[in-house]
Amino acid sequence: MSRPPPLVLPIPEPLALLHATALFVIQVLLAQHPELLAPPEDVGPSRPPHLRPVHLLLDAVRELQYALEVYRSCLTTLPAGDTALDDDIPF
Repeated sequence: MSRPPPLVLPIPEPLALLHATALFVIQVLLAQHPELLAPPEDVGPSRPPHLRPVHLLLDAVRELQYALEVYRSCLTTLPAGDTALDDDIPF
């Protein structure tokens, strides 16, 4: 009995994959905690204790998004003769 050929999936760009994953994390957090959509003035000065870890995750996602933007801007401002973009590893 012959085996079927292995399935080879294309590997997406790592930056796009990180960006999409971060957006997915935000969607999951909002789906599980719809009270995050309330304006800050409705929540009051103190956050409910069960939402503190969620806010920490959202802050981490914001930092990741900012780091991805900075990294992309660095890639676009590389000199024309730089071979860093020809490398298999993008960092």
